Amino acid sequence: MLKEQQVREIIEAKLFSGNMPTEFINFCLAHGRIRHYAPKQYLYFSGDEGNTVFFLVTGRIRLYLMSEFSEKIIRILSPPAFFPEVVLDGKPYPHAALCIEETDVLAIDRKTLTRFIESNPSVLWVFYRELALDLRRSYRQIRNLSLGDARLRLGAKLYALAHVHGKSSSNGTLIAVSLSATELAGMCSLARESVSRILGELKDEAIIKIEKKNITVLDLESLRDWIHERASRTRSSLD
Repeated sequence: MLKEQQVREIIEAKLFSGNMPTEFINFCLAHGRIRHYAPKQYLYFSGDEGNTVFFLVTGRIRLYLMSEFSEKIIRILSPPAFFPEVVLDGKPYPHAALCIEETDVLAIDRKTLTRFIESNPSVLWVFYRELALDLRRSYRQIRNLSLGDARLRLGAKLYALAHVHGKSSSNGTLIAVSLSATELAGMCSLARESVSRILGELKDEAIIKIEKKNITVLDLESLRDWIHERASRTRSSLD
């Protein structure tokens, strides 16, 4: 398990773009608890009482929307990240959180954190900017899902994943999250068969390379051009 100093260094340097005051970091470390989770272990489920907020320090987490018969990945978190922002309103968790790999988080009681924020209103602006960024991301996802065709949806998702979870490799940018065609289909609201077909097209055009569940974007500029071309077609069809 990580030591407090390691957690401090990660949070101070990168969380909220490094803009949180030292007083906030000190408070969280003093009142929070470092927790370790194993792969495939849930932090919480949709509908659970939202008593705790988390700072992701190491590992990766999938956020799911779940129903009786299906589930949909809405986001994959990489460290450092604060989540779930919405439970600051005191309502239940809106989604489930599952650890993809060995994961460490700093967990803090929601009411304790809320009292600190109320006593230190300058912190609110930092939270607002982070929430605004997440809201813009959500709007972009809604736009792609509602206006884009299947190729645009999947291309945009791959491009976003490459930027958030990408690691440089000898071939290009490796998306450092293993995703099956079924999981990608759920993220894009597409049929698995459609995703498999489109991935095949991207492979044939030498834009991506697939090895098992690992996807490498060979050229981000080519993928972006491929997306823009389909976006232009979509706009033309709506005119």
